[in-house]
Amino acid sequence: KKQVGENDKKQITTKTKSEIRVEGLGKPLKILKNPKKKPDSDEEKTLTIDRKSSDEMHEKQNTKLPIKEPKVESKETENSCKLKDLLTEPVYTRLLESNTGLHLKSPQELTEMAMRYYDEVALPKLVSDFGSLELSPVDGRTLTDFMHTRGLRIRSLGQVVKLSEKLSHVQSLCIHEMIVRAFKHVVRAVIASVSDTGDLSILMAATLNMLLGLPDSDVSHSAIRVHFLVWRWLEVFLRKRYNWELTISNYNDIRKYAILRGLCHKVGIELAPRDFDMDSNFPFDKSDIISLVPVHKQVACSSADARQLLESSKMALDKGKLEDAVNYGTKATTYQQKALDINERELGLDHPDTMKSYGDLAVFYYRLQHTELALKYVKRALYLLHLTCGPSHPNTAATYINVAMMEEGLGNIHVALRYLHKALKCNQKLLGPDHIQ
Repeated sequence: KKQVGENDKKQITTKTKSEIRVEGLGKPLKILKNPKKKPDSDEEKTLTIDRKSSDEMHEKQNTKLPIKEPKVESKETENSCKLKDLLTEPVYTRLLESNTGLHLKSPQELTEMAMRYYDEVALPKLVSDFGSLELSPVDGRTLTDFMHTRGLRIRSLGQVVKLSEKLSHVQSLCIHEMIVRAFKHVVRAVIASVSDTGDLSILMAATLNMLLGLPDSDVSHSAIRVHFLVWRWLEVFLRKRYNWELTISNYNDIRKYAILRGLCHKVGIELAPRDFDMDSNFPFDKSDIISLVPVHKQVACSSADARQLLESSKMALDKGKLEDAVNYGTKATTYQQKALDINERELGLDHPDTMKSYGDLAVFYYRLQHTELALKYVKRALYLLHLTCGPSHPNTAATYINVAMMEEGLGNIHVALRYLHKALKCNQKLLGPDHIQ
């Protein structure tokens, strides 16, 4: 019995070791009992199949990613169709043949690219051309022509002033042009408000006196002699229109005759030819307003034959054909004289093309050894340059050099040296001591 009892106890202890009973839970699961059990061969096969299927799914997903390309292509074709509808057929064909890919851009993208090019390339290139004297505007009209031929807006004059910090003559021209355009709106509003044409001359004279004359102390600005309403109008107009802040020093440096000249050209005011005292309270009178003329666009008159014949005469002179050079030079002078007559009659004495014609004709006469006649025309050009752009301008300095050259030809060495010193000071002030001029 003892042996049987001991055997039973051993069996019970082995059962309790192998199977621990917990009341209410039953037997423990074998999978949980041995979690680190190695998988069978069937399980390994299923795992490898699952891994392969998951890898194939990932590869399929990766291969499905480039399916977005048709959407991009459809967007590009949509953009090209929009541009084709907006542009004419020759323009669209030229854009397509340029191989730039711009026909695939949307109108909004093209607009952003154009504005970025305008601010970062076009405007700085214009200012660099001014600095290298490749372009040299002498007044508001030539400045406007240079900007319009390059597709630049006049509203960018404020940006041009900021970019041309080292070019004081360009800044002066831009500020004068902005002030002229601000005054133009005032004068046009006055003309439009007149009901009786008999009162037009009185109102025009009063408007010019307010804009350009010196006001009384009770209505003038505290720091400068200008009407406080005029100053307020200039500040607001230049800030909103050109994004430029007008300072007192800028206004003190303006030339009122240049402002008056630009205003008359833009509005069409014909004034009596007399000297106006801009330092008085009432520089203009009713009798000074002669008439109002219509302002219209016109074709610039120029003589292409004269320039061509001049170049031919230079080439003949370089080759040693003195007789042909003299003959061509005489023909060029004749054509240039005709061009000057047309410019004086159609454009006026103070037009930039007329001033250039005076200078060209002076050079022609100088090459024909008619130095006295050449000096007469070049001094006329110099006087007009002083009137329009002032003494501090590269064109004025170049004309000083021409006058010095002709004075030296007449034997006036001291006069020639005086003009050369003026040209040197002007170029040093405007272009710096290291400039090639």
